[in-house]
Amino acid sequence: MIDIHTHILPKVDDGAQNIDDSLKMLRQAQDDGIEAVVLTPHILNHSDFNNESEYLARYKTLVKAAEEANIQVDIMLGSEIYVQPELLLDKKMATLNNNGKYFLIEFPMGSIPGFIAERFFTIILDGMIPIIAHPERNLGFLQRPALAYEFVARGALMQINSGSLLGRFGPKVKSLAFDLIEHNLVHFVASDCHDTLKRRCRLKKAYETVAEKWGLSLADDLFINNAKKALIGKQLTLPEPMPITRKPESLLGKLRSMLSSA
Repeated sequence: MIDIHTHILPKVDDGAQNIDDSLKMLRQAQDDGIEAVVLTPHILNHSDFNNESEYLARYKTLVKAAEEANIQVDIMLGSEIYVQPELLLDKKMATLNNNGKYFLIEFPMGSIPGFIAERFFTIILDGMIPIIAHPERNLGFLQRPALAYEFVARGALMQINSGSLLGRFGPKVKSLAFDLIEHNLVHFVASDCHDTLKRRCRLKKAYETVAEKWGLSLADDLFINNAKKALIGKQLTLPEPMPITRKPESLLGKLRSMLSSA
């Protein structure tokens, strides 16, 4: 399997805090059957790209340390870019594995920015492909699942977290993750790992969940094949997306859910 969303690069964000943490996370990934990872540190604003040379140096140091520790995981560099009106996509770490085409982008957890649809339109016309990170955890998509189809129909891709499929972020997030897969709106499953305890580099159980419910072919696409193509900038062969037609939960429905779970 290939993990395109990780916070393994040490001492740059809320992920690994030192190189020992990074090596432990890589060993956990290897033990779980992950053969390649992309390091995707948070890029919260344009000024973070000013540290690119430092990030590249840390990346090279980690690759060397992993080789010396005999860790058999391919390590690539990218980033998780926090959405903003102007996106700098010409940096070495802006796209995954510097492929020049696919980039990972994060929305605010509580909303979907109003400006982003038009911005994506321009970017996609220029040949770049945004991969929206963990949409199933975003309140905007949770409240209006139909928006996911609109983004994918216009050319964006989506990456959900393995933990979401296993219920680690709650039943509503899990339900939306399943709905997104059911409607051909998911293109990658990644760990979004941050540490060695609560948010580890694990994909195997999520892979087995997808394989059992939707078949091995889809599991291979979401965990292996699509990532292989994206990392070298190749075009993906994707199924036709379908709109999610279920209505967002009403206020009365929310109250009922709260009462039933109390």
